[in-house]
Amino acid sequence: MYISQVLNRRGETRDDFLRIDQLFKNDSSQILLSHKGKFVFSENKPFHCNYQQLKSIDPIFESKRDEQVDPIPRIYLGEYQDFHYFVLQIPKLYDELEAMQLIDLRSAALSSELFDIGALFYSQGLINWHFSHTFCAKCGSPSKLVHSGHSRICENPDCNKEHFPRIEPAVIFSIRTTIDGVSKILLARQANWPEKRYSVVAGFAEHGETLEHVVQREALEEVGLNVTNVKYVSSQPWPFPASLMIGFTCETKEKDIRLVDQELEHAEWFSAEEMKTATKRGDLLMPFSVSISWHLVDQWYREQTGESLKSIDKPNIT
Repeated sequence: MYISQVLNRRGETRDDFLRIDQLFKNDSSQILLSHKGKFVFSENKPFHCNYQQLKSIDPIFESKRDEQVDPIPRIYLGEYQDFHYFVLQIPKLYDELEAMQLIDLRSAALSSELFDIGALFYSQGLINWHFSHTFCAKCGSPSKLVHSGHSRICENPDCNKEHFPRIEPAVIFSIRTTIDGVSKILLARQANWPEKRYSVVAGFAEHGETLEHVVQREALEEVGLNVTNVKYVSSQPWPFPASLMIGFTCETKEKDIRLVDQELEHAEWFSAEEMKTATKRGDLLMPFSVSISWHLVDQWYREQTGESLKSIDKPNIT
């Protein structure tokens, strides 16, 4: 719904180092470049290069590779339409790339095609995990990238523990009610968000909880509301830094909002007309349109008006 997941991830190929190396060096390889948490873009699109282009950028990419040593760690993403996709973290922005742009993922997602957003989110999630797991969680020794970038293994021969990427499941949900016969949705904001930016409520799952229970607990902790009729909508990878956002709708008969744990700065009920008016005035900024939070609000707004949030004549909605 939000991100096209059409890549065949080819998990069965990841341990075949010679095959991966062959695919990497093929002229049809599509290699994304990442540097310091940003991606290289050209003409507002993610820049893809192949192995021959890499070698012309820096001879290090021509260095001998074997199963033990990879001069520049590469991550194999998968196959799509006979192209094999990789992401590579480059140590510096080379002169050959200076005419291009370095764009952070949030900004990139606003202008990229769905397929590219999917590849970028996928890439960033793995990059984030590798960056924060350079040491073995069992014995503390250094670990190295293996499995074509999809796991790490402890370099201590007495430990040799293999670690796999982990994601953090989080619920995100719209709360609906009816006040004086008018359907309303709850929007809230955190103090560190850009001024006037609002969204729906979210929170991380804890051990021993079902997802439905997380929605009920977070609604009570965040805004002091008891909710029912919790229904799954859809999910979205969200690598900021490693979340899987799982979207729900729910309902409440209660009206009084109480910011119980003080994680939110403000929360308020909005009717469709109030939302439209506040947005047109510039007093209310919606979530970014690539996010599941935007979809949850848009879903409710469509039910009330038959139109999308994008129909509101306000440049802040993208």
